[in-house]
Amino acid sequence: MKYAVVDMGSNSMRLSVYDAHENGEFELIFSEKKMAGLANYIEFGSLSRKGIEVACEILQSFQWILRHFSINDMHVFATASLRNIKNTDEAVEDIFARTDIRVDVLSGEEEAELGYYGALTSCSEEIGAMFDIGGGSTEVTSIKDKEIQLAESVGIGSLNLFNKFVSKLWPDKAEMKQIREYTASALDTINLPQEKSACVGGIGGTARAALKISNFYFDRPEANRFIYLDELKEISGVLTARKGSARKLILKNCPDRVHTILPGIIIMTTLCRRICSEKIFVSKYGVREGYLCRRLLNHST
Repeated sequence: MKYAVVDMGSNSMRLSVYDAHENGEFELIFSEKKMAGLANYIEFGSLSRKGIEVACEILQSFQWILRHFSINDMHVFATASLRNIKNTDEAVEDIFARTDIRVDVLSGEEEAELGYYGALTSCSEEIGAMFDIGGGSTEVTSIKDKEIQLAESVGIGSLNLFNKFVSKLWPDKAEMKQIREYTASALDTINLPQEKSACVGGIGGTARAALKISNFYFDRPEANRFIYLDELKEISGVLTARKGSARKLILKNCPDRVHTILPGIIIMTTLCRRICSEKIFVSKYGVREGYLCRRLLNHST
């Protein structure tokens, strides 16, 4: 049976279509991503009419794609894009009135938990924590014996930090210092794992972009899913130096994140310094797959 899942994020919206089998396994058939930048449409804490229109236009384009595959149902969830605004209920009702789609707005804890369970489907490594850096928030999950101990969400993301601190395309030295200090202060407000883990898991666009850059920079195969902490620090140094080599790395590996990768890599490096002692496993699966397994297929693992 085929399932269509849409992740409505602060930076991008992604449609993923899966083929689920009777034995509980699934495979991704295709995926389509649109850069929505909904965080850019926040006015006085609310998502503007224009932002809602952008979201509806993208959802309707996804509906059009699915009709060609005779798929009628599209399951849509939102994270910080609709969770961290004042007019959440109004936005949900407006989207429903325009598209006949009911958006499921996840809490920060739900997002963190579903991200972990999604990543678990592709990870055999023993991990002690998981993080998901999105456009509008960052989720951190503490794990012991493959069980969630604590799931936290904090309102720092690659896009909202870009909007808050960056005046041009890339942050200058002063702006990067502000991002680092703001990120450190924000992380102080949540419960992080008390001990560093040899291996932590990373999901989401920032982690995947960092992996692409790392594999290219260190000449590793695309199939490699690990970044060592020292390598992450080196890559962060190269990118934040803002030289020609940094521009080439970004344009080669993640051109759609040219404006958000530096705030994102600063969050990732700052966080991993606190929770990781050796390496990061970057999963190809995350919240969408967790949503598929837990909410649609009702899997317990």
